[in-house]
Amino acid sequence: MAALLGLIGCTAAPADSQPSAITIAATVTSAEPRTALSNSLISELTEMAEHSKRPGDATVRVVSSATGDILTKDLTPLRPNGQVQHAAADADRQITASVRELANTVAEVRADHPGLDLLGLLDRASQLPGDLHVLSSGISTVAPVDLRVVGWNAKPDSVIDSIARQGRLPKLSGRHVTFHGLGIAAGSQPGLPPFARTLVEQLWTGICQRAGAASCTVAHDMPSAAAPVATLPVPVVPVPDAITEGGCPVWASLNDTTLHFAPDSPVLPANADDALRPIVQAAARCDVSSIDVTGHIADTGTVDTRNRLSERRARAVADRLVALGLPSELLGIVSGRDAREPVIPNFTDGVFDELKAQQNRRVELTFHRGGR
Repeated sequence: MAALLGLIGCTAAPADSQPSAITIAATVTSAEPRTALSNSLISELTEMAEHSKRPGDATVRVVSSATGDILTKDLTPLRPNGQVQHAAADADRQITASVRELANTVAEVRADHPGLDLLGLLDRASQLPGDLHVLSSGISTVAPVDLRVVGWNAKPDSVIDSIARQGRLPKLSGRHVTFHGLGIAAGSQPGLPPFARTLVEQLWTGICQRAGAASCTVAHDMPSAAAPVATLPVPVVPVPDAITEGGCPVWASLNDTTLHFAPDSPVLPANADDALRPIVQAAARCDVSSIDVTGHIADTGTVDTRNRLSERRARAVADRLVALGLPSELLGIVSGRDAREPVIPNFTDGVFDELKAQQNRRVELTFHRGGR
């Protein structure tokens, strides 16, 4: 570790169009997947190293807290005499090994404080040079961006205005910022539905833009599925069963208790109508333009062999809504996600947990309003 990592101070960001430094800011909490470098980030790191002309030209800094140490590694391929390696094959091997070593190191980094404070981490990272890659769920639990207090009905612009009034915006003028993993939860934090993931993305890209960044990008890479290695607690940001705006539905999650599906069955019993009829009424009252219906099932430890059960359950709910009076043209995307988007992992120490699995068996409805 000592050979790979060192402690560094803060310097001004370079103005080069080709980055000669990259800062990785990772919240690495127990409420997020284990940190992994995405393919797009690995490609950027590799390209920076390939363009390095002298030692230090491909420096990567890793910061994981507002106050802790900063880790640094130069990816520049070097000869034994300390000069830059120009033999292409040897340089490629060295760069590949260095990036792999960096990825392994980042995967072991963990938060040194309870909670998830992305705003404080952004402020720290803003003092370091180069393009900024932010590896975080963004599900913050620390004021002034405590999502337990802000809530899921919040308007991102209002939250950002409040942060600005408090003088808490980081200084990102001219920086290129890429977010990885926004809205992706793990460990102690229940998974977020699509509308909540979108809100998290809008909030942090809005903060980035208001902070003066030259660009603010969300990379929708394949998220890490590995369990977190961090152990310090993070407060749970509750995810409600339904979200409304002005008395009209925005999103709803209907679980097994509500829909009464039998095990491994897509047959929707008649007693589910009590939950579905108000949805049809709300669609008529609230100028709903379409409703997406998405089915989810629990992870049983094997690939779903139940003939697309999640999709068939979603279709059963969609058909029943139409039977109860919903105009068929208001049906949007009807799909199944199998067990790929759990509310919470339903294995505890490798053992299937039925109580957790019940939270993952659900059908989610996303409502789109006219003109939106």
